[in-house]
Amino acid sequence: MALIEGLLALQQGVKCITLGYGQAGNLAQDIAAIRSLRKLAHHYFAGFGHGDYVLSTVFHQWMGGFPENEAQAYSVIALGAAAAKFAGATKIIAKTPHEASGVPTMEANRAGLQATRQMINMIGDQKPLDTREIDQEVDIIEREVHAVMQKVIFLGGGDIGRGAVLAFESGVVDVPFAPAKINAGRMTPVRDNHGAIRVFDHGSIPLPEDILAFHREKIAERAAVEGRDASFEMVVDDVRAISSSNLIGRPA
Repeated sequence: MALIEGLLALQQGVKCITLGYGQAGNLAQDIAAIRSLRKLAHHYFAGFGHGDYVLSTVFHQWMGGFPENEAQAYSVIALGAAAAKFAGATKIIAKTPHEASGVPTMEANRAGLQATRQMINMIGDQKPLDTREIDQEVDIIEREVHAVMQKVIFLGGGDIGRGAVLAFESGVVDVPFAPAKINAGRMTPVRDNHGAIRVFDHGSIPLPEDILAFHREKIAERAAVEGRDASFEMVVDDVRAISSSNLIGRPA
């Protein structure tokens, strides 16, 4: 989505491009997402003949349900700040300890910013976080994105705008839980046993078979640990998890 929006903006003459990503919760995967987003953006922007632009990335702290307890909410904010900093995001959209209760006050907004700044200050001089797990997530993300983008470009005959419209109509691009009527809504995500987002149902998204097998294997690992079958119930449990002070929606 971010790459398509960036390409459409560049075609209209925009020179300063900011691509956004919403925190998913697993530290390695969130770091990998921003890093791969930056790399993939340069790849596709250059592929469409664009070179005169300035690219920045924005990391949105957790966009889902928040814990009602303010102390617990600060932990969610701090995790997002750490992920954004280690990922090298240019900007951070900070949340507040009042996310679960309604429109935040001025004081709550300030507190969220201060909590974010404190975390950034504490890890700012530390070495970049590089692990085999992050590298693996980067590789998975890049292969998935290339598969989808190639299909979008093919559908549009090289016209990224037309390709995007046809990709949504066919479900090649599908956003989980999106309310838009044009969105197919068949793709369903679920967390694996370590809290990373995996594909439970890929719908019509053209992912390589070995990538889909990787997702099934990761979901099966969680199902075995929890002693239950992989099902949509896991998806529902995960949606509610962070507001209940967990990352993964484990059964009681």
